[in-house]
Amino acid sequence: MPITGEHERRQVAIWDLPTRLFHWSLVVLVGGNLFLISPRGGWSTLVHFLAGFTIAGLLLFRLVWGFIGSPRSRFRDFLQPWPMVRVYAARLARLSPPHSIGHNPLGGWMIGAMLATLLTMILTGLFAAGRRATGPFAHWLATGTAHQIGGLHQFISNLMIGLVALHVAGVLADWLLTRDNLVKAMITGRKSLSPEEAATEGRLAPMGRAALIGLLALALTAGLAAMTDFAAP
Repeated sequence: MPITGEHERRQVAIWDLPTRLFHWSLVVLVGGNLFLISPRGGWSTLVHFLAGFTIAGLLLFRLVWGFIGSPRSRFRDFLQPWPMVRVYAARLARLSPPHSIGHNPLGGWMIGAMLATLLTMILTGLFAAGRRATGPFAHWLATGTAHQIGGLHQFISNLMIGLVALHVAGVLADWLLTRDNLVKAMITGRKSLSPEEAATEGRLAPMGRAALIGLLALALTAGLAAMTDFAAP
């Protein structure tokens, strides 16, 4: 029986353009808010809030896209049941993880954890109060409660930094152990697959569907910005 050679593998579209734009936009905005721009009043608060509102819009898009997007972008594809995660973790512990077409089982749940953490971080930020900045909806709450939420927002932000570090480490480990360049795949949207693997891949979702969800996400971002008094202390 002939063995499939490397030259017989083909580049197949795995991740659609909306998913990739979401990913890299999130990298820039979350990285900027976590590591570069804290709300210290003036322009920094303006940029921090606008970045946060944009992240909220992106999350809305991703949550909807996780149900009606392309096959490899859907939650059911990468949030695998526990037995599959356990088997993968055992293989990883032996430094021989199997090749995955989309996200591997551990990486998929890391994506889920990061999305949940980001959502909590956005929600607490809207109602948080601190010494130098106040969230746009903090005035709806008692001062003490808003300050407690501010502390929770800071804690979740630190948790997010830890998750980002784990995510980067996981991508690097997968690259070293399986030779699967996830960074390149998330840029190009394509992976090198065998003919058998390529035959099982479904079509990417139409861009018109993504555009409609994008309009909803844009409306959320614009609405949050319009409801915010950036001149408030």
